[in-house]
Amino acid sequence: MRTYVAVLLVTLVGVASANPKPLSALHKREAPAPVAPEDQVLVREKRQEEPATNPADEAAAPDAAAPPDPAAPAEPLVPDETLAPGEAVDPEEPAVPDEPTAPEETAVPADPTVPADPTVPEEPPVPGEPTAPEEPAVPADSTSPLEPEVPGEPPIVPDESVVPEQPAAPSEPTVPEQPAVPEPPAAPVEPPAPETPETPDEPVIPDTSLVPDEPASPEAQGPPEDRQQPEDPPPPAPALPEDPAAPEQPIAPKEPAAPAPKEPQEPQAPEEPERPTRPRPPTRPQRPPRPERPSRPQGEQTAEADLCDFGSSPDVSLCDWSNLNVTQLQWQPSQGQSAFWLGGPQEDVSYGDDLGGYAVFETSQIPQKTIGGSNFESAMLMSAIRPTTGPKGMCVKFWYSIGGLSPDRLRVLLHPMPDDMTKDDMDEMMMGYDGSDDVVLWEARDMTMGDWKEGQVVYTFDQRHSVIFEGIPVDSNDLSRRFRGFIAIDELSFADSSECGAFCTFEGGICGWTQDSKDDFDWTQSRGSLNPSTGPPRDRSSFANNGMMGGYAFIDSSYPRRPGDKARLMSQEFQGTNPDSPLCMRFWTHMFGNGIGSLRVIIFDVNTDEDKVIWQISGEAGNAWYQGQVPIASPSPFKIVFEGVVGANNLGDIAIDDISIIQGACPSAPQVAAGNNGDCTFEVDECGWTNPGPRERADEIDWVRTVAADNRAPSRDHTIGTAQGFYMTLPRGSVQRGGDRAWFVSTTIKGSSDPMCIAFWYFMYEPFIDPSGPSLGSLMVYISFEKDGTSVLEPVWALKNHQGPNWMYGQARVQNDDDFLVAFEGTWGSSRGNGFMALDDITLFTGDCSTMPEKAMTSKADCDFQRDACQWKNTTTDSDFRWTTASISRRPANLPDHTFGGPIGYAYFDVFNQAARPQSLTFTSPPMDKSEDGTPICLTFWYAYFGASESTKLKISREVYDKNAEEGEDGGDAEEIWSLDAANIGTQRPEWQFGQVQVNTDTDFRVSIIGMASNGGFAIDDIKTYGGGCRLRPEDAVSNGEETTTP
Repeated sequence: MRTYVAVLLVTLVGVASANPKPLSALHKREAPAPVAPEDQVLVREKRQEEPATNPADEAAAPDAAAPPDPAAPAEPLVPDETLAPGEAVDPEEPAVPDEPTAPEETAVPADPTVPADPTVPEEPPVPGEPTAPEEPAVPADSTSPLEPEVPGEPPIVPDESVVPEQPAAPSEPTVPEQPAVPEPPAAPVEPPAPETPETPDEPVIPDTSLVPDEPASPEAQGPPEDRQQPEDPPPPAPALPEDPAAPEQPIAPKEPAAPAPKEPQEPQAPEEPERPTRPRPPTRPQRPPRPERPSRPQGEQTAEADLCDFGSSPDVSLCDWSNLNVTQLQWQPSQGQSAFWLGGPQEDVSYGDDLGGYAVFETSQIPQKTIGGSNFESAMLMSAIRPTTGPKGMCVKFWYSIGGLSPDRLRVLLHPMPDDMTKDDMDEMMMGYDGSDDVVLWEARDMTMGDWKEGQVVYTFDQRHSVIFEGIPVDSNDLSRRFRGFIAIDELSFADSSECGAFCTFEGGICGWTQDSKDDFDWTQSRGSLNPSTGPPRDRSSFANNGMMGGYAFIDSSYPRRPGDKARLMSQEFQGTNPDSPLCMRFWTHMFGNGIGSLRVIIFDVNTDEDKVIWQISGEAGNAWYQGQVPIASPSPFKIVFEGVVGANNLGDIAIDDISIIQGACPSAPQVAAGNNGDCTFEVDECGWTNPGPRERADEIDWVRTVAADNRAPSRDHTIGTAQGFYMTLPRGSVQRGGDRAWFVSTTIKGSSDPMCIAFWYFMYEPFIDPSGPSLGSLMVYISFEKDGTSVLEPVWALKNHQGPNWMYGQARVQNDDDFLVAFEGTWGSSRGNGFMALDDITLFTGDCSTMPEKAMTSKADCDFQRDACQWKNTTTDSDFRWTTASISRRPANLPDHTFGGPIGYAYFDVFNQAARPQSLTFTSPPMDKSEDGTPICLTFWYAYFGASESTKLKISREVYDKNAEEGEDGGDAEEIWSLDAANIGTQRPEWQFGQVQVNTDTDFRVSIIGMASNGGFAIDDIKTYGGGCRLRPEDAVSNGEETTTP
């Protein structure tokens, strides 16, 4: 018997999606193909020791080989090519015949030469042995080839049509196949041994059909054993011959003589127990003949049992996934109906309602400490044992949701399994689990705010293994651990690597990427450079982990290449991106050699055939692999292009490896490749962002780049999620006052008529809230530009005070026809506690995005009066009495700023002239645009009354604004929409009170705040507008709609 040694290979590509498909549109089996949530550096497994010396291991190796059969579907290229040339594959099979003997027996009935009688006697012993289960599996395979013939039949299993087709196929061919069973008697002549390999080839043909079926079968089927067992009862003996007969019939005519010789080897049936343990030829992994599944070790999972949607009420379950008992924390099946009982989202992904199932881990629970107990404080959900992936790899697809304060992160791990392990051994072996052999495939740390997000990861591994979903809570000593939280997962599936979009490890081809016909030469694949002076010695994962397997793509700069020659590798076509969710592409590059040219990432517009360079790096970078990433956004269909350019000489090989694409914004990296566009992770420096100098007098303090380990909070940066990461923070000194500001300004950004979006992560945390209320401060984003010789400062995003102890995502639209700057303004409040504000991962990309979070939206009328009156203007003609902003020398007594509690930072008017008639003073907003749908807005503000006259009043009016009117021209009659008399306020001491009023937006308009007094005044602060209507506040205010003449 020939033996093969399983060699360890792990290639990892991780992702994390950011933009979930609307739940209402989700289908049980559907998920966005192109994406890959949220985003981690891929790691590959270290090389494992070869178990060839141990016969038991060798026995397991065949099992591993058997698993590859399911993996075969994951390698569509080979099965597709080998379908027709199954005969060519047969020669390789001779080494395999022993394993497929069970299938051959089933196939033998298919051959007309084999009599049914001999087949029947042989089958009894086979059932006694592991091959018995194989026979049931045979029908599955045979049916799969027949599936194309029976595509019209309705699927029995809702998951896919594959499973239903299998039952349907046996039903029709059963009768004809039985006659074929008698034909096998002719086969008893055991000389036809060669036929056996051909028989497996026949399953190969089904494999081609299986490729589409695989996605379906995973949902419908459980572990291989379970699937085979149910098959045995329904189609006992007749089904076996029928299935093989169907596939063999087409093959039989082509190779009639072969089956005859192969039959003699059937007597080797006693060796069949060994066959499952025999390693199969390298081509074998590409074939997924179901008849051989019975020979696989117990507990091993194949592609047909790959989908788990966790069922629906009342039958929710974990499918074939199981909790690791090395920790007291557990995943449990749940549904939306239990969201407020056990935790989790209110809807699942598969059905989009509260009855669909998912798996959830409640993160606030704390396990009891026991002597000698496990140190793990996480919940682990493990898959059944899986076979090797083959060079094309496997795509793991899933949806996840993270909510609450107690979750820390969700990880996807790969855990190697011994070749001789069975399902019964798993529990005992995993008792010694310590996680040291696990490889992190994917990780997500950010909350999804109650939404489901898609995750994908592609990996390759040449050994039997399991995949683990690990939910990790924050440390038990963290105060957040006391708060409820959850991590939920749904729609777990294993699919062909091609289903993960443009992911590619370059170990089984160039995936869905193609060579551009308009370049000078092509990218090629390699395992290692042939020239020690240029190119990588091995692929990225092997380079990092000292592995022995793996490949990459590179441009060969040797003869006949000349300087300037270009090679372009082009992706599949993508649809235009969502303005609120660009793509993020990550990859690894190696640029070593004296003649290195350039590597560019280009967006190719499919409609205009135009290139746009979005990432570029030139020159030698050292003999090492470096990770690159770039945000990708386009309103129209596009393709992504890697363009390699040959340098000055033939020592200029440029390589790329491990490409992954996910949804969500990410800063371009490394910084030298990002250019001067404002993207920054702050891991190296500030990327051109600067603090204004003292002469500019724009602020009082500066932003500081710092490492997380040096700060109480945040304890980790957002980029890499560790204490060694860097971010920008707003320092707190001992002499600063409430209202002190720090500006952080970008380099000049080129103006354009196309809108842009700025995305970033912010941290605003106030551990101890002052009795007077939150007073951390504010974070604002402005764009600054010149207009008619005047400097304009326009706010586009703003939040105030405490937002929580986590990194939060923010984005805002920035656009100007002329060149402009972006500025972050951090302002400290008067908090006596130690508050924290920080920034990280700034990204700019093309797109007309919306403001996130929604509460950070700004309008022209918004103003907190910290710097000036914004765009509000005093329109009173009386020079003695007017609206003005408070200053240290002139302000109402005993009235601090409402925003931060400082001495100034609000607008007011006061009239103390009892002999005079009441004065009327008007404070007018900038012009505001009408809404497209006529939805009203809510104007909110804070007001304070001071003085002793009950005749003092405060009014708000709205007037139509004509954009074509000359500057200063009256807008005509104004409609009074809010009014309050001082007599109704009920306090003599100045106190800030809240007010709001609904404003119609059916026309362009302006709002005016009108004060009337003879012995007193009003102050106004924190004016802000929100979309949607609102009720009048306070209750004492009136809205009589009287027509008043604008003063």
